[in-house]
Amino acid sequence: MQTPNPAQMLEIARRVHDTFDLPRRWHQGGWGRDDDGDTIEFDGSFHVVDNDEVRHPPAFRNATPESPRCFCLGAAIRIHAGHVLGFDPARTGDATEAVSAVYTRVGKIDTAERERDAADFEPRLNAIVDWNDSDDRSWEDVRDLTAAALRHLDAHRW
Repeated sequence: MQTPNPAQMLEIARRVHDTFDLPRRWHQGGWGRDDDGDTIEFDGSFHVVDNDEVRHPPAFRNATPESPRCFCLGAAIRIHAGHVLGFDPARTGDATEAVSAVYTRVGKIDTAERERDAADFEPRLNAIVDWNDSDDRSWEDVRDLTAAALRHLDAHRW
């Protein structure tokens, strides 16, 4: 897996920020919903489960105002990293961690405990998920963080 270059990092951040254009696009307590309103699950692969318990890729079409699509911040980072880099979002671990490092640094999200956990292969992303799912969190907090990350990357591109 490649590490995103500065232009790719900026594009990922732009897409993540654009994802949360409306409060209803933000999700807590799970990865989110696809364009069909189905719950996105992640256990090593992104999928939705139909009524017959069969796994399918999430439906991601062009997001329309009527679409029930919503993501947690971690899912948005993973999904957009995959799309920008041309990889299945479930296979973007190193790239997702590199992008997540920007958000944790800019947002001053503590990753120390997760980084000490040898079983946590994505400590920065998981710290973001914890931050996103906090009872103290709001859509405005997420929107502020995504804007700050976008500004940071835009100012530091070369």
